[in-house]
Amino acid sequence: MHILGIANGSLDGNSEILLKAALTAAVKFNTSITTSWIHAPSVRVPNNPKPLSGSQDVSAGTNAAFQSAESGTGDSLDDRAAVLNAILNADALILSSPIYSHQPAGTLKTLVDRILGPFTDVALAKKTIEMRAGDPRFVDKNVDSRLLKPRVVGFMAVGGSTNTDQITMALPTMHNLVYSLHAKVVDQVVFQGYGAPGSVLATGKGDAVERAETLGENVASQLGRQFDEAKYLGPEPTGACPYCHLSKIDMFCTGDNKIGCVTCGAEGKLVVGEDNVIRPVWEANCSISCITMAGKEKHVDDVMRTGQQEKQVLHSDPELATKREYWRAVQIPNVPLPSNQRAQRL
Repeated sequence: MHILGIANGSLDGNSEILLKAALTAAVKFNTSITTSWIHAPSVRVPNNPKPLSGSQDVSAGTNAAFQSAESGTGDSLDDRAAVLNAILNADALILSSPIYSHQPAGTLKTLVDRILGPFTDVALAKKTIEMRAGDPRFVDKNVDSRLLKPRVVGFMAVGGSTNTDQITMALPTMHNLVYSLHAKVVDQVVFQGYGAPGSVLATGKGDAVERAETLGENVASQLGRQFDEAKYLGPEPTGACPYCHLSKIDMFCTGDNKIGCVTCGAEGKLVVGEDNVIRPVWEANCSISCITMAGKEKHVDDVMRTGQQEKQVLHSDPELATKREYWRAVQIPNVPLPSNQRAQRL
């Protein structure tokens, strides 16, 4: 079994230290486990790259612009395939990132957006396998078998502020980075008050390293388990959503007091208990949560249906080409960028 760590932020910073603590603890927990890690900001991704070879087309052919290429730009400094292979080969992922403006630093999301998302959607992979026998849209579509193996995940986010308003979207965003893989999150934690590089090691600053080690052990303990069998071992706030284990609530302000989970979309209601305290009651077996397979399959079906409708609308508009040419011809001055000037000189 192999655990891949992905660290965001600065080299030798708090995120890297905590990731190494988690990975080291995982190996101590089970000496047969192997580990490796990637520093996300060091990964080279070309500008505006095409999808990698073998990437899934979630539109099932309705998006005519979708094309595959080994490297979209021909740039030899393209690390995407290596990172994708490392992710697909792993049995577990541990993501560790600093928090910038309430969320994980954007480098991590940029990397994941270029590699995962619809290109590695497990629900789409399952549908592809089911439909290859009878639907021409899927006949020539291949599925990487590594997508379908069980995979567990741990999240660590590190913030300098001790105010809770500064960390609100850190863990929800990290959930959204991996949900297409249908990987089970088994532990998650936000560390606060660690702004300076290396401060997680300072005496008297708390037990950040110890908590990271616990996360590594928790991830190691659930390796190889199917999604529904892997246990969540992390903290769970009162009233937390049973799918993402976070308490981020979207108020719909309807007569039935309906609510949604900001992180995963699960639905429920607010009810007043016998103690007059208002609490959320979440739907069991929710088919709308993007964390459940049912929710993922509903999303794939929706995208395919709307894609077909969109295709029909586009093909039925005789003036579409003219409209597009109009907007291509509209000239607005570009901000001069050094990289563009260098490319023009070459």
